[in-house]
Amino acid sequence: MSQEVGQTELKAKTQQLLDGPLKHIRAAAIAAALLPLASVAATPASAQTVCNASAGTICGTVFSDTGTSGYRDGSDTGMEGVKVYVCPGEVTVCNEYSTDVVPLETGLDGSFNLFALPGKYTISVQIPTGTQASPPNNVPGDDTFDSDGSSNGSGFSVTTVTVVQGGPNFAADFGFAPSGHANPGTGTPGYWKNHPEAWPVQSIVVGGRTYTKAQAIAWLGKVSKDKTTTIFASYVSAWLNTYIDNDPSCVSSAMASADAWLAVHQIGVNVVLASSSDWQTAEPWHKTMDDYNNGQLCAPHRQ
Repeated sequence: MSQEVGQTELKAKTQQLLDGPLKHIRAAAIAAALLPLASVAATPASAQTVCNASAGTICGTVFSDTGTSGYRDGSDTGMEGVKVYVCPGEVTVCNEYSTDVVPLETGLDGSFNLFALPGKYTISVQIPTGTQASPPNNVPGDDTFDSDGSSNGSGFSVTTVTVVQGGPNFAADFGFAPSGHANPGTGTPGYWKNHPEAWPVQSIVVGGRTYTKAQAIAWLGKVSKDKTTTIFASYVSAWLNTYIDNDPSCVSSAMASADAWLAVHQIGVNVVLASSSDWQTAEPWHKTMDDYNNGQLCAPHRQ
């Protein structure tokens, strides 16, 4: 009861601010400022179907899908400390760099909860290390406690929700199953440059061009203001990391885009500066691969 009263008071204060000095602030930003992370109390999965029938709410649970069933059963537990991002509207990319993003983190029971004004939102959950997104909507005709997110190929499981004033507003749950890969650990460009004996291949194809191991290692040591060298280094490292059976699910899309980009912007031939529109297009792929190579996405860093 005290939780419902608290949310009612927050809602009332929000409306006062909306009608007063903050009326020109964007609605999504106000929602983020007034109520950041507020984890809901631990309850059975089936009890978290409705967030709050009397107020606009976004909520859900991130859980360990040990049986890879696509839904939460009695043996599946919540995952604490998982990063969750909420963005206004239905957007392609929702992460820490997005406009008006609300960053959250799951509580002890894997839950997240956010007051939100009516409208559509994108929820993006960073795929925990060593896991993959469970198959979404795997219980036909019943959206009670199955996983709702789908991998976007760049390290996140994503879904959209619509908040209705007065509710009911249904939970968005995210299941993550073991990746099924050996995951020996990822290495950075520095690692692969300094450990030629660890290379599992003698040549690599990048942007449709074949480089010997020696040539590729030489380029790893020439990262400069020319951003073709930057993305070449992150791509080669990501490729080697996936080749040795680290989970590729969170980086495959970024790698495919980077490879196509390098086919047009050949390293050492077409100089691309940080201020160029070409790099603005490619930089997000580099960031994803760099995070992956540093063990910050779906595969651990090598020990």
